[in-house]
Amino acid sequence: MHPSIEKLSDKAHPALCGVIGLAVLAGAYGMIRSLQNRTALFQMDLLQLLATQEQSTLTMNHYLTLADLKAQDVAQFKEGMANLAQSNKALFETGLSLHEEKRLLEKQWDILTTYLNLDAALQRIFLMRGDQVLESYFIGYVPLKAFAGAPAVLPRSVRIVSKERFAHPERGKSEVINGKLQWDPPQVGSSVRSNALGEYVLFTNSRLILHGPPNNPVDHESFPHICLGLSREAAQNLYRHSFIGSKLLLPGSPDAVMPVAAPAEASSDTAAAASRGN
Repeated sequence: MHPSIEKLSDKAHPALCGVIGLAVLAGAYGMIRSLQNRTALFQMDLLQLLATQEQSTLTMNHYLTLADLKAQDVAQFKEGMANLAQSNKALFETGLSLHEEKRLLEKQWDILTTYLNLDAALQRIFLMRGDQVLESYFIGYVPLKAFAGAPAVLPRSVRIVSKERFAHPERGKSEVINGKLQWDPPQVGSSVRSNALGEYVLFTNSRLILHGPPNNPVDHESFPHICLGLSREAAQNLYRHSFIGSKLLLPGSPDAVMPVAAPAEASSDTAAAASRGN
């Protein structure tokens, strides 16, 4: 022990030493209690911090989950937009295809339901669609005329097999000779065929040919065919509004066609060329 303390303890009264000891103990106890209180407060704060941290962790996990869900929603939205664009494109293309198919079906229906009807009593040819009369035109020959020895016989119905805006001088011809295809292209210039038939020519699967006024009346009478005597306007409209494959209904009476002999001035070479041209 320090000498000065020993001196004080020797000189001090025992009661005073007891009081001082009690005071020291009381101060130490008070300090300990204060430290305990502060420690308790710090522990409470620590517990609150831990609770707050745990809550913050849970909240952060919640927001992370929401962020993942949002990212998934955005990805699904982008995918949906891409699929929607593809669907719209497919729908548009399908609409175009259906529109084109509808147009083709309407055209085919027009072809199937459009036909010509010849009424000798009324001296007119009718352009029909089903039971509806679209147009009618005057025919110049009643009965019909069979020129240049063409057979004066017609079936009850014929079909249009080809159309020519201007009658070709000679039709193209193809045939197989010794295993090889021989092709003679249509000729140019003028001939009995082109002069006889003129413009807006409709050929049928018979000797009947619908055409406008001939370029040369003599060649017309020398060309073997059955004629209606149509005007240019009538031939033009029938050419434009009829179709290859359209049916032409004819009167069934035996005297519906009258044969007409070829003119005397037509040479035999011209008649032979006309027969080849048809």
